[in-house]
Amino acid sequence: TVCPKRRNGGLVTDLDNVKAMIGLLCVGKPHYDAIAEYRDEPWFAMALGIDRLPSPETLRQRIQSFPEKTGRVWRDFTMRLLAANTGLLGEQLHGHTYTVIHCDVSPMDNSDTKKEGVSWTYKNYAGYAPMFAYIGPYGLMLNNELRPGSAHSNCAGTAEWFDQTLTMAGRVSPHRRLIVTDSGNDSAENLKMFAGHEDTDFLVKCNLRKHDPQEWLDMAKEQSKLEDRKFEKVDIGARAWYGEREMVLPGQDKVPDEQKVTQRVVFRAVERFAAPNGQYLFGDQVSVDAYWTSLDWKSKEVHEFYKQRGTSEQYHSELKSDMGVERLPSGKFAVNQQILDLAMIAYNLLWLMGQNMLGSGLVPRRKAQSGRLRLRTVMQNLMYMAGRLVRHARRTVVKIFKGHGWAQPVLALARGPDG
Repeated sequence: TVCPKRRNGGLVTDLDNVKAMIGLLCVGKPHYDAIAEYRDEPWFAMALGIDRLPSPETLRQRIQSFPEKTGRVWRDFTMRLLAANTGLLGEQLHGHTYTVIHCDVSPMDNSDTKKEGVSWTYKNYAGYAPMFAYIGPYGLMLNNELRPGSAHSNCAGTAEWFDQTLTMAGRVSPHRRLIVTDSGNDSAENLKMFAGHEDTDFLVKCNLRKHDPQEWLDMAKEQSKLEDRKFEKVDIGARAWYGEREMVLPGQDKVPDEQKVTQRVVFRAVERFAAPNGQYLFGDQVSVDAYWTSLDWKSKEVHEFYKQRGTSEQYHSELKSDMGVERLPSGKFAVNQQILDLAMIAYNLLWLMGQNMLGSGLVPRRKAQSGRLRLRTVMQNLMYMAGRLVRHARRTVVKIFKGHGWAQPVLALARGPDG
């Protein structure tokens, strides 16, 4: 663990520096200098359980002094936090309970800087290209890895990171795991590793750059005819057919036939002969979405489930925009990885506070207790709620305006689940 003992000369402890950094991340100020704004504000330190706030210089130096292996501490805390909320990690899918893990790359814009690891990303700006793993139906963060901006989504070490992520998921949830990735991680190494993990299913989008879409469309039509299935009407100018096939894993062209490994692939082929407004096209357009999977679901069920993966883009936005983690504060790559790990903790804490307030049924304009609150909503209405700090008779009391719309859910959060 991070050392909680005060250093010689009364210096701020490592643990207090970590708490201070997480506190800054929770209010959307992930920069060392921001701690100076709270030096004369007693509530910030009291809320974090800190006797003495560090100076910006101390905070920067101490965060930079953490060794790389400290990342294990952040992940261990994350796992304990998630394991204490296992009810939020499972979801019912076609009669079975799964813990779904969505993995994706989301570039961070750090243009006009000379930070270590900043390079040109596929989004056409200079920055980083970190990998994230979100667990459960509500988008709690399970794992992350900071990468140089030019790194491919399936760069060296990706399979080991997936293995670490699945191991972590197995420690926090008792349910069967389902890992979902896009076509950037379409490789035999990943697919074999997923298949080798106990109590794990996978859904990986196929990379079809070298495939003829017409061939897939003809195959889907033939299967539909044999199984007496009708096409799906997409809109006025397009029809879709579903199918499945066994395919050799990618990258096995030079492997002897008897040693080649195959895997089930389900797909959806769309034939478009007119625009959605009815304007006919000069020649039909064919597009195909195909997925490697160990699931026994029907092709349409797999495709409909994968479409929900787009929700993870909102999770990226909440981390980078709402919490302000887009431009990482340090010029050193290893230190920015530490900041990203601490941001993962702050992200989950904010989300859990929002979920607990939502569960109280007292959140304004939200009658339903299901769903999730965006982190920006939690920060604006909880972290920045105005109050008055009163010290009297050896007691310290925080008073908030009872007429504030969010006063009741905040008080419910303070009372806890047992009232």
